[in-house]
Amino acid sequence: MGLWFNKNAASVRRVLATGQWTLLQTRRVRGVQREVFLTGDGHVVKRYTHEGRPPLIRRPWVQEHRALSRLQGQGAPLPVGYISEMSGGRRQVILVRHYVEGAPVEAIEASILEEIANLMVRFHDAGVTTDDAHRHNFIRNANGSLVFLDFGRARVFSRHNPLLFAGVAVDLHRFYRATLKRNQDLWERFLDAYFRRSTFGPRGQKAVRRLLALDMRRYTWVKGPPG
Repeated sequence: MGLWFNKNAASVRRVLATGQWTLLQTRRVRGVQREVFLTGDGHVVKRYTHEGRPPLIRRPWVQEHRALSRLQGQGAPLPVGYISEMSGGRRQVILVRHYVEGAPVEAIEASILEEIANLMVRFHDAGVTTDDAHRHNFIRNANGSLVFLDFGRARVFSRHNPLLFAGVAVDLHRFYRATLKRNQDLWERFLDAYFRRSTFGPRGQKAVRRLLALDMRRYTWVKGPPG
């Protein structure tokens, strides 16, 4: 199937051979059954079962593995790989990554904004945008550090690709809507912390700010003002 459907297959199959799997989540979206398991040896397995042919464009297992490979455990789980196989006449794609134990972030308050800003700057500096910056994706690991868990919607850019700035703007806007719930005070504190740490330089930061403002206006035009 090529690299679109197989990456580090031998390592993935070694994990799949382990027992004591625990089902963490299951849902069905657009003809795809998505299941998440925790294995007994400390790995997370995501299994995508497709009714038809797997898509060639929207491939969350590829995006997640690329993002985790780029970050290499810096505020994110470590990657293993993914494989594609037939089961019961249906195509399955299985992604494996390492499990990160930790406590969920129960609330977003001013005291944690500096840490989140630092984490997102780290991702963006590596050319990775999460596109899913919801509170439930942040945990605090055993060492007390923040970790972001779900990169299934992530986008990976070359550090010199100008489209990275647009991706960053969308990522920040989603964080504002989904996690900060449009709390303006927290938003201003977060932006201050984020841009103080940003490595994009004056021109890059200006581009992100302009694209962020454009994305916010576009969203309001499409969805209407918040109720």
